[in-house]
Amino acid sequence: TEPPNVSLAGWPDSCFGMVNLSVGLNETQRKAITSPWFSTTFGLIGLCSNLFALYVLLSSSRKLSSRSRSSFLVFLCGLVVTDFMGLLVTALVIIPYHFVKFSWAKVDPGCHLCNFLGFSMVFFGQCPLLLGATMAGERFFGINHPFSRSTSISKRRAWSIVGMVWGFSCVLGLLPVLGLGRYTLQYPGSWCFLTLLPDTGNVIFCLLFALLGIFSVLLSFIFNTVSVVTLCRVYHDRESVQRRRDSEVEMMVQLVGIMIIATICWMPLLV
Repeated sequence: TEPPNVSLAGWPDSCFGMVNLSVGLNETQRKAITSPWFSTTFGLIGLCSNLFALYVLLSSSRKLSSRSRSSFLVFLCGLVVTDFMGLLVTALVIIPYHFVKFSWAKVDPGCHLCNFLGFSMVFFGQCPLLLGATMAGERFFGINHPFSRSTSISKRRAWSIVGMVWGFSCVLGLLPVLGLGRYTLQYPGSWCFLTLLPDTGNVIFCLLFALLGIFSVLLSFIFNTVSVVTLCRVYHDRESVQRRRDSEVEMMVQLVGIMIIATICWMPLLV
């Protein structure tokens, strides 16, 4: 039941120095995790789902005249693109490993591939949380303070904000490469992630990653809760604004769904 690269534990100063053995798993669970068909199936489902979502978003954006709705779709499109690229990049490394079971020490003696994979995990893991908080904040100000800004966010500005989120997440993911903490191989030897060791660098980076993610989820929860309460109060106002409110409700339903999924998938790991 040992991982295939357990001999790499003799490399204490490299990304192969500590391999999480996941001793709490039984034999059936270990076989399921290491199955190449498990990762391939879920990878293909995720990629196809994101492609379909991207097609729907692009089709919807061409038919919209509402500026607030179009900017929201830009953020949503950025979220889908991020998730798609995250699945694609990581699958290109993880799925071949499950089929070939290559030796990391021979393929990647300098830990460059491991660092890239760890960077990808952090970048594509943190981006959706930050984008979710950004979308929640944009809808919060659009619903609760509609007159505090002269115009809605343009598509160009919305894409600039998405780019800023990508840039921030990129800097965060590069910190271990620059010396703050390090990425190490994780069970079952197919991926790399941040290192849970009690030394200063790894503790700081782990706390930074976890607290930033928790803060993003909590911020989304606060913004979305206030926005939903506001919509419930004004939903039965004058008929002239009913159509606009229907659009606001639709966007909030999508945001709440994103928040719930992010909370279920990420909060246990972050905590």
